[in-house]
Amino acid sequence: MVKAIFFDVDGTLVSFRTHAISPAVLDALGRLREQGVLLFLSTGRHPLMLDGVRAAFPFDGYITLSGQYCFCGDQVLRSQPMEPRAVEQLVAAALTGAFSCIFLERQELYLNLANQFTARFMEQLHLPMPPVADPRRALGREVYQAIAFLTRDNQSLLLDRAPELETTRWHPDFLDVIPRGGGKDLGMDALLDHFGLRPEQAMAFGDGENDLSMLVHAGVGVAMGSASGAVKRRADYVTGTVDEDGVVSALRQFGLLAD
Repeated sequence: MVKAIFFDVDGTLVSFRTHAISPAVLDALGRLREQGVLLFLSTGRHPLMLDGVRAAFPFDGYITLSGQYCFCGDQVLRSQPMEPRAVEQLVAAALTGAFSCIFLERQELYLNLANQFTARFMEQLHLPMPPVADPRRALGREVYQAIAFLTRDNQSLLLDRAPELETTRWHPDFLDVIPRGGGKDLGMDALLDHFGLRPEQAMAFGDGENDLSMLVHAGVGVAMGSASGAVKRRADYVTGTVDEDGVVSALRQFGLLAD
C-alpha cells in the first residue's frame, strides 16, 4: 500500500510552459491528503526557489538540493554539504571563466558569471537571476550543490578538474553537481525514517536523470512522458507529460485516485 509519494518539481509537478501546478494535479494532491497519504517534494531546487510551489500546496516534507538538504517544518532531517576539497576543485574550475556556475549554499545562492544559458534557465523556471559573485566566496563555506552550465560536449571543462564531485543531468544545458555519493534516494530515506515508513511503501514521480536514484528506490517509480529513454527504462511505469497531467493519470492507473 502506498503511504507516501515523492514528486520532482520541474517537468513533473510544474510545467515549463505555465510555471505552475495544474488545477487537476492540485485537486489530486488534496484528495490524496484526505486519504492520509504523505506528500513530499523532491527537487534539485534550492529552498529559496520553492516559494511559489509551497504557496500552491503545503507538502509534508521537502527534499531539496538533490537530496543534500531535507526538512519537515522547522526540523532539518538531512544536511550534507560538499567536502572542502570538492568545493576547492569546483571553485578552481569556475575561476577559469569557461562556464557559468550557480553555487547553492544553505541560505544563499550566487553565480560566477551570467550568460545566455543561465538567463534561459532562470527564465524557464520563472525565477530571478542570482547575484554574481567571485566564486572564491565559496571556499571554506558549506556548498550543498552547484549548477554548472555545460552541455555533454563540453562537460569535461569541469569533470576533468573535479574528480571529487558527482554530477547528474536533467537538462541538456547544465549539470547538477552534488557531493560524491549523494542523491535524492538518501533524502527519501531521511523523510521515510522520520515518519516510520519503508521505501516499498513509497511512490515517486520524476522526469530527469537526477530522479533515477529516487525512482528505483521507491516501491513504485513513475517516469513522466518527457523523460529520456534511460529514465523510462528504469521506471516501473511511464505516464503522460506534465502538460498532459501525467501525475493524475498514473495515480488513477495505480488505484490511488478514483475517476
